[in-house]
Amino acid sequence: MLDIFNHIVFNYHKIMKIEITETPKITYNKVIYVFKAKVEGKEYKIGRHEDDNGAEVYVDPHPEKDEVYDAIENLFYHDDFHYNTTQAGETLEVED
Repeated sequence: MLDIFNHIVFNYHKIMKIEITETPKITYNKVIYVFKAKVEGKEYKIGRHEDDNGAEVYVDPHPEKDEVYDAIENLFYHDDFHYNTTQAGETLEVED
């Protein structure tokens, strides 16, 4: 009898209704993507980290010329570059 009493007293859970009063929305968004690309005949591993605080580009190995790094950064603003649809083999002309 005591076991039944303990079960009822200590295992009682009240069911509560929760009404959503505002539609959930993303308040912090983060995207990281990595790909390889050739610039002036040399292949680079390129990564871009985007979040609510901005974006940062990572290039490995680090280009010897600033112009190459600048061109890689400008790639992300090219009208025909879309990280989710651009495919290997595509070639884009980008200003440095």
